[in-house]
Amino acid sequence: MLIPTLALLVVSATAPTGKESLPDEVSESLRRALVVPGARIVPLSWSRAQHCRVRSASVPRPVDGSGRVAVKFVGEGCSGWAWVRVEVWAETAVTTRLLRAGEAVASATTMVEREMRPGRMPFVPPAGAVAVHTLPAGTVLDAGDVGLSSVRVGESLKVLFVSGGVVIETLGRRTTCLRDRDCAVLPSGKHVEGRLDTGGRLVVEVPR
Repeated sequence: MLIPTLALLVVSATAPTGKESLPDEVSESLRRALVVPGARIVPLSWSRAQHCRVRSASVPRPVDGSGRVAVKFVGEGCSGWAWVRVEVWAETAVTTRLLRAGEAVASATTMVEREMRPGRMPFVPPAGAVAVHTLPAGTVLDAGDVGLSSVRVGESLKVLFVSGGVVIETLGRRTTCLRDRDCAVLPSGKHVEGRLDTGGRLVVEVPR
């Protein structure tokens, strides 16, 4: 579990090095405005307040990813606005191999530091999460990639064959799919595709 600590760094081994030192007041204002959990900021450049010694600074909008940030500053007998160009980095879950639908996410993910763009937050899969569709190796996960189905690959589940108003129920075992579907193998060895309902049953539509 990530602990939402915020840090402002100028030098990093995994991210670009800041080109200019920021006044402490500007650094602090950026730190306060950062809303990405567990993130750190790498300042790349800023438009200097020429001939103005900054006494205080504020960032009017939340910093939710890399980009240009407007900073309002006040100095002794001077005030104005400046731009700071920053990168925001945070650890997020990434797949280490191909994950099939239904496989446990924890078996093939690791936390990797990645640059966060506006609108994207770092993601930590919840305990027991499974892939809801096929995920190639190197996929940066988000909430839409995982689910909390109680039926994992290899476990038994009910299979419902539905044709119009006729429903036939049998048992099967969940298996992986080559496509973005939910699949099971029957005792006969036959593989079927369908969709998991909220009760963890595989519903297979059979044409009339």
